[in-house]
Amino acid sequence: MTHIARFDIFCRQYIGPEGDVVADLPKVANDTELLTTLYRQMVLTRTFDQKAIALQRTGRLGTYASVLGQEAIGTGVASAMCEDDILLPSFREHGAQLQRGVTIRELLLYWGGDERGSDFSGPRHDFPVCIPVGSHFPHAAGAALAMKLRGSNNVAVVIAGDGATSKGEFYEALNIAGVWQLPLLVVIANNQWAISVSRKQQTRARTLAQKAIAAGIPGEQVDGNDAVAVYTATIEALEAIRAGQGPRLIEAM
Repeated sequence: MTHIARFDIFCRQYIGPEGDVVADLPKVANDTELLTTLYRQMVLTRTFDQKAIALQRTGRLGTYASVLGQEAIGTGVASAMCEDDILLPSFREHGAQLQRGVTIRELLLYWGGDERGSDFSGPRHDFPVCIPVGSHFPHAAGAALAMKLRGSNNVAVVIAGDGATSKGEFYEALNIAGVWQLPLLVVIANNQWAISVSRKQQTRARTLAQKAIAAGIPGEQVDGNDAVAVYTATIEALEAIRAGQGPRLIEAM
């Protein structure tokens, strides 16, 4: 028997749950302006989320997906993106959308049932919220293919929950992105629950990051409550993609 290959999945974390430093900090940790922006946006996201939940509970909004506890993921990812990159959000990426320039008014319009909320005044090229779980992965691969055909140096960034990794569209998009080396970054916000389905009920994979390996795509884990780690992982992934090294996947825990 011949050993063919071995794969490792690394988990990135700089700041522990109590704010303690658990690893050597990257250079961006010395950027006070960046850190202030990350903190401000996370507070904005938390405040918006709390208000939206209150509005939903009193019947002034329809179905609303809370982002409580995941603020660092959307904020960190979106802060690392360039203006001309394309964001393809799922229904829980309010933080990323706010960071990208979508207004609170537009978000409230959308969740209040008015589709005009998706007519963004800011990032006109970003995609609207995707409600069906995982169905925006093929859209992301298509957007990435368009960028490659145009000779653009931009990246399509798709964010989804852990449940989306059990959908066929996820594997189809990863496969074609790997084969065609598309400028695509896949971010999985793993909060351990796909609505009411626990992680252990939907997959036996030890990590979700390792699902990228079958498509020939590098994957890594990151502490999803560590904004510095999320930002740094995203920056490094985007730099590799722009350098022509193919797609990347980040699992934020």
